[in-house]
Amino acid sequence: MKKQISLILAIALLLTLLSGCSGKTQTAETTAAAGTTAAAETTAAADTTAGTTAAAASGEKVTLKFTGWRTEDQDAINKMNEKFTAENPNIEVVYEPVAATEYDTYLQTALANGTAADLIMMRSFSGGKTVYSGGKITTLTTDSVPNLKNYPDSAVSAWASDGKSFAVPVGMTVEGVHYNKDIFDKCGITKTPDTVKELLDDCKLIKDKGYLPIAGGVAEPWYVSEEITSSILMATIGSSQWVKDLYAKKLDFTDAKYVQMLQTLQDLEQYYPEFYDGVGYEDCQQLFVTGQAAMYMSGSFELTYLTTTNPDLKLGCFAFPGQDAAPTAVNFTAAVGVGGYSGTKYPEQVLTYLNWLASDEGGGAYANGVLGFFSPNPTAPAPESEIAQQWSALRDGREAIHLMGYETMTESAPDYSTAIGDTALKMVTEKWTAAQAADYMQQQMSWFFK
Repeated sequence: MKKQISLILAIALLLTLLSGCSGKTQTAETTAAAGTTAAAETTAAADTTAGTTAAAASGEKVTLKFTGWRTEDQDAINKMNEKFTAENPNIEVVYEPVAATEYDTYLQTALANGTAADLIMMRSFSGGKTVYSGGKITTLTTDSVPNLKNYPDSAVSAWASDGKSFAVPVGMTVEGVHYNKDIFDKCGITKTPDTVKELLDDCKLIKDKGYLPIAGGVAEPWYVSEEITSSILMATIGSSQWVKDLYAKKLDFTDAKYVQMLQTLQDLEQYYPEFYDGVGYEDCQQLFVTGQAAMYMSGSFELTYLTTTNPDLKLGCFAFPGQDAAPTAVNFTAAVGVGGYSGTKYPEQVLTYLNWLASDEGGGAYANGVLGFFSPNPTAPAPESEIAQQWSALRDGREAIHLMGYETMTESAPDYSTAIGDTALKMVTEKWTAAQAADYMQQQMSWFFK
């Protein structure tokens, strides 16, 4: 009888202890999900760290979700992630992209409701700063991500806010002109143009031979801003000092060099397709990739799409020409950074992955996997693809200037991209001169100069 009583008491005690443990776990999970107090965040962080340590100790495989806006790079990024997992067999990284047009809204919603991926593709400058300001992106240091020490300040600052890094710089792209080598050969063009006059002469020759010289259009502001006018502008100004002076309000959009950029845009329009005021980015892309146009103003980020969609397309590239001599500057984009979600269950594994991305090997894996993106890490290996090497070489001997209006000029409406897109469209529909267009651009952006 005593043994039975002892057994009953022992079982009761065990059930009490199990019930208490279960209650603590449920309380911690509920509190962490609510995220309403500092104490709750501390409890959740402690539970997360304990769980992560236990998973690592037991050799349990952890799966990290990685989201971004580059849907066309899904296969390439997943192959890159396989290289990481080969070195870190307990960590699998799965890339689950969202359409670029939906990404920003999706990300803000996911961060707000606590469903964000562990790893997050981050935009540079103002776009990334806005997301980081919400407090849901992990701050990175050279202690938590040691390989960040290898990066120049110019790269790190593109994904930093008030000196605090929020993403590993992963991919930069070069902007310029794609060209179809077959069409150039058929038109007897043996050398890519160095000056605007040479470009216009080539365009006339191509048109006279019955080909469309340029797949261009002004229907979409972002394309006009990033891929057309910024590329013309960087070749026209030749140095980042002009951009610095503009941002410092020492000059404005009525400056002679900006007027010259608009004039060049207008001079090229006769070589665009008919009704180009209604032609958008994808229209231009299709005209070029299907072999209907000789040239296409865009960037190296197009290489994966162009080479996979039409493997027979013989691609070449050149920097947008200078006004009177070969260009001394080229347009580039600080395109892709990767940060960590502060609410992840696996903070240590997230940092392990980010540090690998920041390494020479990781930087090289991204550049060789995602064709046309170049690592900002100066010691990462050069791309293996011949056409990627040609795009990368456009920077040789030239200053790379970041595309206009993304470091600033986004704080009010219209932002720079919207304003220049509207200006380019009105040049067509209103038959404005370049000087009139520059005045209109200045009126739109007057809020910036107050």
